[in-house]
Amino acid sequence: MFWKKKQKATATVSADQAAAPAGVIPPVTKTEVPKPKAKKLSPREIIISEIEQLGAGQSLRYRLRELWGAEVLDESVVIELNPQYPGKGQSKYAFSSEQLVDGKPAGKRTLLAQSNKPEYLAAWITERKGELMGVEEEAISS
Repeated sequence: MFWKKKQKATATVSADQAAAPAGVIPPVTKTEVPKPKAKKLSPREIIISEIEQLGAGQSLRYRLRELWGAEVLDESVVIELNPQYPGKGQSKYAFSSEQLVDGKPAGKRTLLAQSNKPEYLAAWITERKGELMGVEEEAISS
């Protein structure tokens, strides 16, 4: 195309090149490329990573606060590695519920679900606005 030829023929002269004496090539300055920002993890992604990092004998406890009429139920859910996994029909993670009295676990655990996918468990917790209470070192099976 004819206009490209004209562009090649007429080169633009920068201020550095105009100030440089004839025959001297000015140094090329590098432009700094901005570094990509670290991706901020969502609460669901944080919970998924915590579940995936569970080791044998560890469990995660999350506090759930549910309102049922005028009564406030204080409840926690516990996620742990299923000790029966990889048995036939067993899932990797066991997900159970337990009542809290004065902020401490009391009563019997009720098995809610078993899953191989931490994404499912993390979604369930984030939908109910669960707060991490801590990591327990002893595995307490239901």
